[in-house]
Amino acid sequence: MKKLLLVLFITPMLFISCNECNCDVDGRKLIDATPLEAKAQLMKEAFANKNVDGMLELFSEDMVWNFPNGEKIEGKEQARAVFTSVFSQWEEMRMDAGGDENPPIVFATERDNGRWLLRWSPYYYKALNGKEITLFNHNAISFDDDNKIKGIFTFYDRNELSKMYDEEDPLESVE
Repeated sequence: MKKLLLVLFITPMLFISCNECNCDVDGRKLIDATPLEAKAQLMKEAFANKNVDGMLELFSEDMVWNFPNGEKIEGKEQARAVFTSVFSQWEEMRMDAGGDENPPIVFATERDNGRWLLRWSPYYYKALNGKEITLFNHNAISFDDDNKIKGIFTFYDRNELSKMYDEEDPLESVE
């Protein structure tokens, strides 16, 4: 665990120092995360407010959201249905729920397949049935030329989260 924490804290520092020299490694370079992180902060606000339209405004029409259980959301129409279902089952949902003790780790990179925002952050969920869970969420978010989110790849352990639903996990039934 100590090694993992060391890697998580040192790696961003290496990238930050690399950004100052504007280096390019294997076709990848670090870029200023500020404009991409601004979109993540809008997503954080829409997520906390369970604002389906606010979430959808951030995405391109052909968006894809890949989940660690192999399920994925494709396109805004499907995203609307999934967001509506998921949001209706939680009393509270928060990105970046670690406070000052555990702030998000954020950096951005550009490569031949576009611009990416990489984020590590705890997420907090409180279900309508009163159950609560905090889990660490790792996101790789890709952006199109219009700064719309075109893809999200999420990495976290869904096992405990799936148990929080009174009914079936809505992501298990994505078609």
